[in-house]
Amino acid sequence: MSLISFQYLFFIIALAVVYYLIPGKLQKYALLIADYIFMYMCGGVKTVVFMLITSISVFAGARIIASRRENKNIGKLVFSVVFLMNIAFLICFKYINFFINSANQISGLFEGTQFDAITFIAPFGISFYTLTILGYLIDVFWEKYDPEKDFVKFMVFCSFFPQLTSGPITRYSEMEKEFSTIHRFDLKRAEYASQRILWGFFKKLVISERAATLVNTIYADYETYSGLYIIFGTMMFALQLYTDFSGCMDIVIGTAELLGIKLPENFTTPFYSETESEFWRRWHITLGAWFKDYLLYTLLKTELFIKIGDRAKALFGKKEGKKVPTYFGLFVLWFTVGFWHGGLWKYIVGSGLIHCFYMIISMIFEKRFKKVNEFFGFNTECFSFRMFRRVRTAILVCTGFMFFRADSFGIAIDMYRHIGTWNKNIIAVGGIVGLGLEYNDLIVLMFGILLLFLVSYLQQNVMVRDLIAKQNLPFRWICYISLFIFVIVYGQYGPGYNASSFIYQNF
Repeated sequence: MSLISFQYLFFIIALAVVYYLIPGKLQKYALLIADYIFMYMCGGVKTVVFMLITSISVFAGARIIASRRENKNIGKLVFSVVFLMNIAFLICFKYINFFINSANQISGLFEGTQFDAITFIAPFGISFYTLTILGYLIDVFWEKYDPEKDFVKFMVFCSFFPQLTSGPITRYSEMEKEFSTIHRFDLKRAEYASQRILWGFFKKLVISERAATLVNTIYADYETYSGLYIIFGTMMFALQLYTDFSGCMDIVIGTAELLGIKLPENFTTPFYSETESEFWRRWHITLGAWFKDYLLYTLLKTELFIKIGDRAKALFGKKEGKKVPTYFGLFVLWFTVGFWHGGLWKYIVGSGLIHCFYMIISMIFEKRFKKVNEFFGFNTECFSFRMFRRVRTAILVCTGFMFFRADSFGIAIDMYRHIGTWNKNIIAVGGIVGLGLEYNDLIVLMFGILLLFLVSYLQQNVMVRDLIAKQNLPFRWICYISLFIFVIVYGQYGPGYNASSFIYQNF
């Protein structure tokens, strides 16, 4: 069941009706039943069985760890077994072929044995789900809070159906009250939730699907569409990816809001960022926070990294030396983030190491950049300078997106070579109109981009939903109905049309 289907809308409306009509104490049971219906419809019996096994293992493991806190050795053993079991599931289902392919490449250098790839159909939502439950297990092990005793509430937290597709990755400490509170129907909240879901549909069906047509055409034949076309295609992919992923988050967060449950935000207008680090604090926020809290900070506290820091201080001085462990930690973090995206080198580089490189360079030369600005007397607070920084950051991010979108790491490198070339026959393919969209679709896409830009601009200072809510009733409903009609008329959906799944649903 896709989030962008009428079937999904009927599902959440029916659930909301039942959810608010039954006694409040039964709401968590309704959610749990809905979670497993959704899982079954999306991933079949295998996903249901996988979720049950892993959820029960983490629930039981956390209870044992808490009950054996006086005996640290038993707690560590149980934690290690449960943690490694779930990591093993993730690696076997998602990343085993990365290791097989790497072994084959090394073996091929010595004309050794070649291993066949293993075909697994991964359980639905495994990547996001695994990080969610492991975060809970780690927090209990670190004694941040006691384990949940209510098995049903814990299962609802693990398998809350809207976020299984693409996140956000939640922490139990922020969601515990959401699943234990009795929620009553609230008309304003339902209105806000409907707005959010409709805006997500607009981003996905009106903007992202049209941008995807342009991107697919260019990336499928980059030798023909060389030069500026590749740059244009990469810019369109950045737009496609943002409207796809943030549109999915709008639908997910809006669905939860309809049920009275607040999920954390995963995007805050990232393309207004002025640095790479700021961009990744605004993009896929919960993923970055998870790896920072559970991986980076943990590494920096280890004896190895402390020794690296002491050695670096002796070599480079206290101020510069204390940054060296952070550089190594960032490398491990971003390699892991890239690997998490799919276990391919194009992801490891495009979603990981290239951004790590930019951040480390920025940290190393931060003072020098500041001196250059002071030397030339640049006003770093004016609009033009801030716009320059935003454009520069967007360009750097897009250099990674090219690896992310290309069919392979090698093809991405080849596409970079073709940026500097120009196909003399390019006029014959029809310009932008020859990329698969008719004139009316291009106009709709341009309108969608302008509306998205306007909303994003307003979001820098105000909550757009609150701004609309302050208007008179006729104006509000004109906005809602207009957007609804626009999605119905110009959205890419319906019989004969197969909208692509959300991009991050594949991770």
